[in-house]
Amino acid sequence: MTTTTTRLAALGAVAVLGLTGCAGAAGDEPVGPNGLPQQLVWSTYNVGTGTYNDLAAIANTLTNEEGVQVRLMTADTGIGRLAPLVNGTVDYARAGDEYYYAFEGDYEYASEVWGPQDMRMVWAPPGNYGLLVREDSGIDSFADLEGKRFPRLTANTSINNKMEGFLNYGGLTWDDVEQVPISYGEQIAGLEAGQIDALYQNTVGSNIDELASSTDVKWLTFDDPDPARYETWEELMPMVTVGEITRGAGLEEGESARVLEYTIPLTTMGSRDADEVYHLVKAMVENYEHYEGTTPDTKQFAFDTVLKEPLVVPFHEGTVRYFEERGVWTEELERKNNELIERGERMREAWPGVVESSSEEELEQNWTEWKQNELDSQDDEGNDDEN
Repeated sequence: MTTTTTRLAALGAVAVLGLTGCAGAAGDEPVGPNGLPQQLVWSTYNVGTGTYNDLAAIANTLTNEEGVQVRLMTADTGIGRLAPLVNGTVDYARAGDEYYYAFEGDYEYASEVWGPQDMRMVWAPPGNYGLLVREDSGIDSFADLEGKRFPRLTANTSINNKMEGFLNYGGLTWDDVEQVPISYGEQIAGLEAGQIDALYQNTVGSNIDELASSTDVKWLTFDDPDPARYETWEELMPMVTVGEITRGAGLEEGESARVLEYTIPLTTMGSRDADEVYHLVKAMVENYEHYEGTTPDTKQFAFDTVLKEPLVVPFHEGTVRYFEERGVWTEELERKNNELIERGERMREAWPGVVESSSEEELEQNWTEWKQNELDSQDDEGNDDEN
């Protein structure tokens, strides 16, 4: 076991009181003088992922410096990470794009038991994610994925959409590869065993570092600026950009790669107490020095680094209050945030009517059409008026 892994395992032992079957969220927990309850429960990705490691470091800091016990509940699927937040089992979730899909009521959330949810972003650190292959795989570009064993992740729409975008960049579709059903957490073992020829992962993290220590690997890189290669990305992954990394598993000194850059934010429900959210954000900022160097990505949680523009989901009012206090919240950001809040309210108000008038088979399509007609077309008209 590597030193990094050992350190993070120790952090997890302190910060994580239970990974599965843990008690309900804080609820009626008494609030301390720091404005935070004595116990919080967060859901996220599996142990060993970069996303998990970041939260374990922060949870450990909140325990040591603020006396707040933070449990991390892990899941290998989008629904598994988000459902506990919606049903009140956890207080906060650091999930994939399912936070956006749930806000919109898209994909698996376009069902009678789900529908659009009142999601809010709390803290949004940027990160880098990409497609990793063996050095000797013969895969030097995304076009070379044709005919290869390509992972289709179980119950993970957000990543599968990105995988489709990768294929499209290479001029391919799902029909051009051999699709291999596999869970997010099984990918590394799958690559080592020759079950898959590529995997999707955070570019840093103890599990991916361990793979790179025993296997020569490389990141496929987005070097072509041709807009045609990216034409499906706005639909598949509207929150991503392409960023360059010089640090990451398998990268030698002086090497770089162009991979996806986007945030996997800490999120909560809109009904979460604003004072609590404000004090949580404040505690993460004021205690940053205690966790900033713990993992390769915890530096992305710095106040000056985190995303402050509401792109697809609004920020929680507790976070907005903190941004206002620090002087970084502008009228333009307030306008964008309010527009997203209003969009969410309109969707949640309209949802029951769309459900009532739709069969189970028609619901997703009818919901998509309602949004296009009632929301997106009006947004386009508004943008035209501004121009």
